[in-house]
Amino acid sequence: MSKSTKDKKADKKDKTSSKEKETKKDSKKEVKAKEASAKDTKAATKAKKTAEKETKDAKAKKDTKDKKDAKETKDTKETKPAKTTTKKEDAKPAAKTEPKPATKEQKVEVETKPAAEKKTTEEPKKTPVKTSKPKTEEKEAIEEIIPTFEGILLFGKWDFKGLEVVDPGLKTYINLRPVIVPHTGGRYAHQRFKKAEMPIVERLVNKLMRTQRGTGKKARQVKAVKIAFEIIHLQTQKNPIQVLIDAIQNAAPREEVTRITYGGMAQLQSVDVAPMRRVDIALTNIIEGVYKKSFNSILTAEEILARELMEAADNKPSSFAVSKMLEIERVALSAR
Repeated sequence: MSKSTKDKKADKKDKTSSKEKETKKDSKKEVKAKEASAKDTKAATKAKKTAEKETKDAKAKKDTKDKKDAKETKDTKETKPAKTTTKKEDAKPAAKTEPKPATKEQKVEVETKPAAEKKTTEEPKKTPVKTSKPKTEEKEAIEEIIPTFEGILLFGKWDFKGLEVVDPGLKTYINLRPVIVPHTGGRYAHQRFKKAEMPIVERLVNKLMRTQRGTGKKARQVKAVKIAFEIIHLQTQKNPIQVLIDAIQNAAPREEVTRITYGGMAQLQSVDVAPMRRVDIALTNIIEGVYKKSFNSILTAEEILARELMEAADNKPSSFAVSKMLEIERVALSAR
């Protein structure tokens, strides 16, 4: 029995020793496999790095070649004979041919130059500052601009060009703004001294509406003035607007009388007449003479208006407005 146990123990030792030898062999194989795999990975990484370097070098070479080709093409273009151009076109190629690369300071200067050029180009576009001018200068400017209008004819027949106001006191109060129909729709009403800007033909029409028969009938009075102007043009071959201006200048009194009281005693004193009042008095006297002469007469109101304007323009005493003006100035002369 003792031998059998010894044999068993020996067998067990042999088995264990064989197993240990096998495990050692396996571990050595694993270590070798790991070392081989590590070597393979290192070789793969080295191959990748070399490939990347080669691609970078190829790209750099291509870029340098492209730059050289671009420079050669520019040089060839610049060396070609330039076409006949203006000064501005000749200046552009000179700016392009800069052989040296610009430094940082030069780049800053180049970037600042276009901004300055833009400012210089944008300066004339700025709106000019409005300066306040006196009213008299504005009126003079308006008088100079108004006669230059073209294509605007009174009633489509008579032009506003070439009209003259000889009296310097009445120039600013006889408005010659071109109008086709003398009807502004009350634009200059309800404002003091605003009627000086109203066309003079419309003021004549408005004066015709100051009686019971003419109130509110502006279209009828505009038609009457149009017919009267046609009669004036047929008889005198003149511009009827100029005839109206001359009639106002001749019928406008330069001096009149006012009443002054001293301790209950009334006395007349001669005074000068304002230019706006001179125009008002001339127009009222012309229309008053038209209405007085139209009663118990075969002639129509349009014919009488045309005759009154022509007589006043010729400064004849047969005109009611001129005779009234002479009477006013005679009384003022005696009251000086």
